[in-house]
Amino acid sequence: MTGIQFITRVNLGVSEVSLREYTGILKTLTQKRKSLAAAKNKLEQEKKKKIGSVNVTQAELSGPRVFARVSRRSFGAGSMRPDRTLATAPEGQRLGLLTHPSWLVSHSDAMDNHAILRGRWVRERLLGGGIPDIPITVDAMLPDEPNTTLRHRMRVTREAYCWTCHEKMDPLGLPFEMYNHAGLFRSTEQDKPVDTSGEIINSGDPELDGPVKNALEMIDKLAKSDHVEQVFVRHAFRFWMGRNETINDGPVLQDAYRAYRENGSMKALITSLVTSDAFLYRKVER
Repeated sequence: MTGIQFITRVNLGVSEVSLREYTGILKTLTQKRKSLAAAKNKLEQEKKKKIGSVNVTQAELSGPRVFARVSRRSFGAGSMRPDRTLATAPEGQRLGLLTHPSWLVSHSDAMDNHAILRGRWVRERLLGGGIPDIPITVDAMLPDEPNTTLRHRMRVTREAYCWTCHEKMDPLGLPFEMYNHAGLFRSTEQDKPVDTSGEIINSGDPELDGPVKNALEMIDKLAKSDHVEQVFVRHAFRFWMGRNETINDGPVLQDAYRAYRENGSMKALITSLVTSDAFLYRKVER
């Protein structure tokens, strides 16, 4: 065998091996692609099932047509009078800020409601209560049961160790189950009538405490409470002053509350706060 023949056979052998390896890799990639396609198809089917289990009612919005002046740059050479519609939500579905989709979405998870977060906001911002942080020893996760309702999955929060705090939040957040995580009104969950019952407990106002059948009834009770108004004024003070109140701020809070009650407007409340000595002056340490 000549040297040229030997080299040729060796090169052919290498080529044959490389070709077999390439064919094997290509076959493996094809199988992986089929597996990924099957997994993607299964995921899409599961998503369709999940979407199908959430029944929402599309609001029929109506209202007078109005015109709003905007800059010409926004519409190029188009009209300066774009159509806008003032909409009125169907009766029995919305009542104030807490039923606005923006608030509902901001107090939800990406794919599900968050009754605990909504209830905590009501407890702290409207009732003036406090909720301690989650202990680091607690695995604060609800069961992964996609075919059950959120209320059922929240059964774990009723265990004795958890309920001490959750009794202050859960009954306030569950009435908002009449809306989904996108803020859309709904009447069913998992093909069953949605349970929107809840309760106000230990609010500091005995007349305010008691069961509620849904979020609208709870909001109506909160709106009529003097205690809630006072808590609201307190939080307004903290926002505009940039600090918590002290015992010396009592007169400022009383004046702000009086201005709000007499005029019934947020403008009067803010004016009272920003014209007070507590806002205009600071004590200089020497």
